[in-house]
Amino acid sequence: MPAGVDPVELVRRYEPVVRFTEGELFFPMAVDAYVEQAALWSRTAGQGERQRLVDHGDLDLEVLCAYARTDVGTTLELRYVPAPLKSGELRQWRRDPHRARFRSTSRFAAVGLLGRIIDSLFRFSLILRGSVPGGLTAALHRRYRHSAAATNFRYYAHISSHGGYVVVQYWFFYAMNDWRSTFGGVNDHEADWEQVTVFLVPVVEDAGPASRPDGSDVLRVGWVAFSSHDETGDDLRRRYDDPDITWVDDTHPVVYSGAGSHSGAYLPGEYLVRVEPPALRRFFAAVSRARGALFPWTRDRPAPGVGIPYVDYKRGDGAHIGPGTVHPWTPVLINAETPWVRDFSGLWGLDTDDPFGGERAPAGPRYERNGTIRPSWADPVGWAGLAKVPATAADYHRAVDTRLTELQQKRAALTAELAAHEAVLQQLNVTVAASLPTLAAGRRRATGAVRALRAQEAATEELRAARRAVVIERELLNRARQEAPPVAGVHAHLRRRALPNVDPDRPPGLLLRFWTEVSLSALLALAGGALVFGSTSSIRVAVAAVLIVMAVEAVLRRKVVAFVLGLCVLASIAGMVFLLVTSLRVAIGALLLLAALALLIANLRAYLGRR
Repeated sequence: MPAGVDPVELVRRYEPVVRFTEGELFFPMAVDAYVEQAALWSRTAGQGERQRLVDHGDLDLEVLCAYARTDVGTTLELRYVPAPLKSGELRQWRRDPHRARFRSTSRFAAVGLLGRIIDSLFRFSLILRGSVPGGLTAALHRRYRHSAAATNFRYYAHISSHGGYVVVQYWFFYAMNDWRSTFGGVNDHEADWEQVTVFLVPVVEDAGPASRPDGSDVLRVGWVAFSSHDETGDDLRRRYDDPDITWVDDTHPVVYSGAGSHSGAYLPGEYLVRVEPPALRRFFAAVSRARGALFPWTRDRPAPGVGIPYVDYKRGDGAHIGPGTVHPWTPVLINAETPWVRDFSGLWGLDTDDPFGGERAPAGPRYERNGTIRPSWADPVGWAGLAKVPATAADYHRAVDTRLTELQQKRAALTAELAAHEAVLQQLNVTVAASLPTLAAGRRRATGAVRALRAQEAATEELRAARRAVVIERELLNRARQEAPPVAGVHAHLRRRALPNVDPDRPPGLLLRFWTEVSLSALLALAGGALVFGSTSSIRVAVAAVLIVMAVEAVLRRKVVAFVLGLCVLASIAGMVFLLVTSLRVAIGALLLLAALALLIANLRAYLGRR
């Protein structure tokens, strides 16, 4: 960090504005206030039984650190409340008129049948794996709401430098992630850590010490990154001039916090969770291409992956905290030597033993749940995919010069290696030429000398291609050396730009909402009834049940034409497969007729287009 910069003034200059969704129950709070209300529990590695070390009201940060330093080999966890609310207390909490209320979207109506099936399987898995018990959110909220921490909004700032960037991380601690229980999301877990990271770059190279305490004369914003669930890399960060970012007073980025999940977004709205497993990425791309070919009007419709009925509500219509609001921040500076950051690597809430981790409490800002150091703490530049991006123009040109030096050395080495290969090539050719008169015509191509000559020619050509590539790269870099660094589009680095994809201004109709709630039950009832009443063909019944459910949904979604066309295409494919199996001659004839029709249509379109 440049000399003359006051760390507190620096973090104050770039502290974010966090805008929450109406109905949010938990806001950033002080960790000491949380710990003083919590109990400390431990479990020895390999043993399932937990032991309470410190009861509620007897703990503070100093005691917590003391146990963390001495209880080696045990897993520590905090618990903010003794137990979840019982059924009567839970009903009373739900009826409380002072509790914030949330207006939800029909999450089932936002996805198709497959997404709803996945949701049912996921909810069933909560029975088998560890999950946050019902009533825990209510118990935490009741204690949190009546504490002084509910109105003392705090963040924890960590400043570091790497790769030419000055990195300011703003860590926010919440008593609870209640995305699943309050907002119909994926998961719950007690305690939650989120962050906003601002990457600062020098205004000019070698500017010297700062004359302003906040460093505004020597540093400026280069990039920002908002934590969003477990995402990492390029998709997290945005450049300072990205129009998706809202700024307050030009230096304070606005974060739209997810309801319950507290994950960050650049644009306000509602985000439907989509899953695109890497193993199925090519399959989804093929499906999109086939859909575009069969139904041309759907070519511009972005539909990668499978929509799952979980909505991340990031509306920004609730409380606002930060500069320009009635709720200011209280900043606290932390680093790797801050005792509670350094010593306590345990969990900040209930450990549910969820093997997938989604329902387990998180560790602190420095640690992962397994005790290793978080990449976002140890290497925030690499975590956001910025290690490959030069921070300044001077860094860019230094990288160009370094690469040119490497290319010069590589070209010289390739030239020498190529000369040696060409010498061997000439020797092998001489050998082949000398042996040809003594060989019969049929054996000339099969001799070892000929095979060696061909292999040497291939290896030599590979070296020539490698040297040509080096020459081209050197020419490009020599040109770049004389110019300013190229400026790519603000979204050029993004593989997937996160945008709100649920339109709250066009809510689904009442019948569609009702149908999406009961359709899966109707499907199972049809299949179950067929089995109970002794249907002879379970496969036919299952197919018929799916078609009935999909037909009703197509009518309610006003997509009858697409549904009928899809059925026609599937029927055609099934018929063609049947013909290929039963009558190959007829199948080939049908394919030829289809090819003739397609060729005729293409030729007519080309002919009419020329007139």
